[in-house]
Amino acid sequence: MSQSDKAGKSTVFIEYMLKVIDESLEQLLDFSNRTLSAEDRLEYFVSLNKAPFTRKDYMGIFKDLSTATASRDLKKGIELGLFEKAGDKRNTVYRLRK
Repeated sequence: MSQSDKAGKSTVFIEYMLKVIDESLEQLLDFSNRTLSAEDRLEYFVSLNKAPFTRKDYMGIFKDLSTATASRDLKKGIELGLFEKAGDKRNTVYRLRK
């Protein structure tokens, strides 16, 4: 940075900032391409604080999830005490536990 001040030009600073942005984007893309576990998905969903929600809402957040996987995730969320279930089959609604 001091090189930019001494030279009176911002080229060195701009090149540095572009490198930092590029590295940040690489890390972001690596994260978004990783496979999340059921626990990771549940933790993220709970952090969104959606209440009440359906399996369809859950699948809207995790678009690549099959219906069966979403159902298993939600069942695991109930077992872990993250939320509770009301209703049955297509009319099931989930609520976060506080």
